[in-house]
Amino acid sequence: MSTHWPRLVAPAILIVLAVVGCGGQPGSASSQRPNLITPSVPAGTDVSGSIQAGNLERTYLLHLPPASTRLTPTPVVLALHGWPMTADQMSSVTHLSGVADAHGFAVLFPQGYSRSWSVPGGASTPAHNAGVDDVAFISALLDSVGPRYSLDTSRVTATGISNGGYLVQALGCALASHLEGIVPVAAPLESPPRIGCAPSKPVSVLEIVGTDDQDAASFPDTLAFWSRADKCPSAAITSTLPDVAHASLAVRQRAACGSGQSGRWRQDRASTGSASG
Repeated sequence: MSTHWPRLVAPAILIVLAVVGCGGQPGSASSQRPNLITPSVPAGTDVSGSIQAGNLERTYLLHLPPASTRLTPTPVVLALHGWPMTADQMSSVTHLSGVADAHGFAVLFPQGYSRSWSVPGGASTPAHNAGVDDVAFISALLDSVGPRYSLDTSRVTATGISNGGYLVQALGCALASHLEGIVPVAAPLESPPRIGCAPSKPVSVLEIVGTDDQDAASFPDTLAFWSRADKCPSAAITSTLPDVAHASLAVRQRAACGSGQSGRWRQDRASTGSASG
C-alpha cells in the first residue's frame, strides 16, 4: 500500500512547540551525523540507537539540539511515522529537527516493526500480526534515552501520522505519566471508539483531521472520547481560524479538563490526504 503524506503535518508541529517550552545538557553519543538546516541556526546532531524490547532489537533516530539552544531540562517530542514509513522519512517529512534546533528540544523518531505499529485493537499491520507490543516498546525507549541523553521524558509531547497517530492515541491512555500532550494527525478513532481509556492524569489533546481523510466522519466521536477521558466539561467552544492557508480551519476547544488541563481539537475542512495505515 502506498502512503500520501498528510498536508497538515506542519500545523501539528507548530502547535507542539507551544507545549514543549523546557530544556537540558547535551549527551554524548556515537554514530552521529549533522543535520543541515538554515545557516542562521546552529545544527544539531542525529543519533542512531537501539534497545532490546520484547525479545526484539528495536531502533530509533534521536535528534539532539545544539548546545547553544538546548534547554535544561531538555523537553522531548516523540514522532511516530505512518505505515509504511521509516523513522528517517518521518524526520524528513516533518522538518521537526530544524524546529528543535531553533527552540532547544529533542525529537525522538522510533522505528516501527516492518515499517508499522501495533495498536491495541487496531488495524492488521505487520507489527500487529507479529504480536509486537509497541506501547511497551515506547515506554522502554523513553526510560532508556531519558537518562542516557539527559532528556526530560516525564513530560513528552507525542505526535504521529495515521498508523503512528493511532498509536499516539493509545499512548495517551496507557502512558499518561510520561506525556504532556498528544497530537494525532489523520488518525480519527472508529465510531464508536472501542478502546478503553483511563489515563493516570489528564493529557492535552490536539487532534488534526481532514474532512476527506479516511474515517473523518468519526471525528466528533474522537473528540467526545477524549473529552470523557480527560473529564472535560460538556460544553465546547468552537471558533474559526483566519483562513490564511485557504483551508477553512475550525477549532473546538474544551478548557478546565480534569485537574486544570485543557483540550484543543482542530479539524481541517479540506483534505490532509490519505494514508494506508
